[in-house]
Amino acid sequence: MQIRLLNETDAETIHREQMTRDFPESELKPFAAVRGLMRRGLYEPLALYENGALAAYAWQTVLPDCETALLDYFAVLPELRGHGTGTRALTALAEYYAPRKKTLLIECEHPAEAPDPAEARRRIGFYLRAGARATAMEGRLFGVRYQIYALPCGGDEQDAVLRRDLETLYRTMVPAPYYRGNVIFYGG
Repeated sequence: MQIRLLNETDAETIHREQMTRDFPESELKPFAAVRGLMRRGLYEPLALYENGALAAYAWQTVLPDCETALLDYFAVLPELRGHGTGTRALTALAEYYAPRKKTLLIECEHPAEAPDPAEARRRIGFYLRAGARATAMEGRLFGVRYQIYALPCGGDEQDAVLRRDLETLYRTMVPAPYYRGNVIFYGG
């Protein structure tokens, strides 16, 4: 699988043509916000290709002083789902980040509060089978409860480090009225 960091034009095309189909409007950042993060060097929209064709995309929030990145959006093209493409894409992402990041953080809706608990459990199972591990953290942003998972990319940080980095990522990307220490550390 080949990975390409998207420029603003190509990212906007994927946002318009793919992401509006793959994510509910309430979960999708306006592209102007994405563009602003990209221009500040805090966002990496990646496209993943197999045999020269777009197969998946993964967009991350990154900070230069953090040992982690936060998987903000990840989707496989609908016609390729259920054929191992997602697992290959996550493996490629781990290899892509290995030289400079140790862990890719993943937020998954908590099944106890998700609109579709079965879908939430299916998504969590996918990430676990692909090599992610459950952390001792969960968060609540914009009224949504998330369990936090970590995909090691060349290492695997302790949960305390991941918590520090996740809080820093949230403070950077979430407007102040909505973020107020919303990472809960429940073990470790």
